[in-house]
Amino acid sequence: MTNGKFYWLKLKKDFFKRHDIRIIESMPQGHVSVLFYLKLMLESVDHEGELRFSDKVPYSAEMLATITETDVEVVKESLERLQTFGMIEITQDGTIIIDKVKTMIGSASDTDEARRSKRYRERKKAECDESSRTNVTNRHGKCDESSREIEIENRVRVRDRDRDRDRDRYFFSKNNGFVPPTIEEICSYCESRHNGINPQNFYDYYSAKNWTLGNSNKQMSDWKAAIRAWETNQKRYTEDDI
Repeated sequence: MTNGKFYWLKLKKDFFKRHDIRIIESMPQGHVSVLFYLKLMLESVDHEGELRFSDKVPYSAEMLATITETDVEVVKESLERLQTFGMIEITQDGTIIIDKVKTMIGSASDTDEARRSKRYRERKKAECDESSRTNVTNRHGKCDESSREIEIENRVRVRDRDRDRDRDRYFFSKNNGFVPPTIEEICSYCESRHNGINPQNFYDYYSAKNWTLGNSNKQMSDWKAAIRAWETNQKRYTEDDI
């Protein structure tokens, strides 16, 4: 099993009182620029403040707009502002460097994180057991806090999964002119048609084929049409069985 790693940013309590942050916030769309800056820092934590899509490909404004869910014009304006105040540097090869990130990074392996989470839950459970003998209300409060901690961890993992999925969809559409549907979109469409198709089966099948049709390897252009074709085939097989 691969031993992954988790990273986080350690923001000081007075982060939003910094002069550069306050000045940018006072500008049009300034709050969005500051949020964009935070997202850039988070994206760069596993590379110590350096941000590129790959060794050969730097991030463009359009790509940054996609992964940070920020309007592309705001991205362009924010990059200029951040450079003006010395908060980021963009090198000749397009690498975005955020020096402050190096002093703000916290990290742990997934094994360390699992052990820490386990110890935390065990400690909370012990507190719950102790509290149950004296105060039922306090016990529920402490148990709820432990549950919230686990829920937050799960939300972070889901957020990272969705971010990676959206980035993959963006580059697939960039190269192939077709945006693959999500499981949720497939499920919604199948439910609206009451066709009984398993959305996961449909997604896995065409994802494995790189979203091409039949044996011709022709790029799919309309996934809803492909679902309707499945309906026809499913109905034909059902009638043959009868």
